Amino acid sequence: MTKTAHQQRIEEFMSFAGQELPNSPTLPDENTRLLRARLVLEEAIELVDAMGIKINNGLSLSQLKLTICKPSIDLSEVAKEAADLSVVTIGTLSAFGIRDNEVLEM
Repeated sequence: MTKTAHQQRIEEFMSFAGQELPNSPTLPDENTRLLRARLVLEEAIELVDAMGIKINNGLSLSQLKLTICKPSIDLSEVAKEAADLSVVTIGTLSAFGIRDNEVLEM
């Protein structure tokens, strides 16, 4: 099964940045997994903020307390941050050697 054009564009960027792109499913090294986790969390937090939600510090995801912090939000900012999160999560599939079509069609 082929990769989507979206995943192919992301992999071009990842390759330019010197990131490894395995050809089959694999468990990346610890540094790669930590990088992907940081990127996903950073983009998710930016998206939540763009939606006008404040994250109050918690010790775990189940303890996070969310509150509305903006009375109005910028939809273009929400769209940008959601797109960034998509890029990071599809890049994470690539870092694990997983073709996005295989999971998007489940």
